[in-house]
Amino acid sequence: MKKLICLIAKLMNKLQFIILVKSRLFLLFLVLFSVKIAACKCNGTPTLKSSFENADFVFIGEVYDITEVPSGFKTVQNILSKVKINKTYKSDSYDGFYTHNATLFGSPLHSCDVLFTQKGEYLIFAYDEKDTGFLYSDQCFIQKKLDELSPEELKELESLSSQYKKLSENSDTSSNPELTDLIVDDFNHSDRKVNEQKIEISSLNQQNNRYKIIIYISIFVIVMFLITLIFLRRKTRH
Repeated sequence: MKKLICLIAKLMNKLQFIILVKSRLFLLFLVLFSVKIAACKCNGTPTLKSSFENADFVFIGEVYDITEVPSGFKTVQNILSKVKINKTYKSDSYDGFYTHNATLFGSPLHSCDVLFTQKGEYLIFAYDEKDTGFLYSDQCFIQKKLDELSPEELKELESLSSQYKKLSENSDTSSNPELTDLIVDDFNHSDRKVNEQKIEISSLNQQNNRYKIIIYISIFVIVMFLITLIFLRRKTRH
């Protein structure tokens, strides 16, 4: 009788161990394969330089009016933020349209859109949406309030702006390949969908490499789990 009780106790302990291993393995899979739904996909971590190069407009502006407009869904509102432009570092608007004021559009339905819901002064990197005349900012740009900028960052902005202005004054842009990094061609205006697709393609390539690593780790974990399970069963039989 005592032997039977001891055997049952050992089996219960081993069963608890197997359940514990399975639960931890399940949690590992959840961590490895969890995906943020509708998350914005960026091509690496945004920097001041990459944000400057990819944006159509770079300026310091004061958001002074915020309006909610219908988005088509009862629980979701689009945001229109009116901005007074205090200083421009980069602009592709040759007609001087965005000189003193601009309107930023943001929608929660677009995962990459930045919603300016608080008044204040910001360093703003933005795209120009030609169809509407609005500007929209992107989560793949650095977003900071003016008082959060360091002296080094302001100095870097001035340097990038000076370089951009000097290059844009050069009429022979085709002979200088460096200009393509900072100057947007007139016939290649930015478009929301085009920008999002470019970022998504680049991020998908990075995700593919990460998924390969995840698959290799998962296979290793499964193999180790099966080896452990077989070992425990053989030990139980003995």
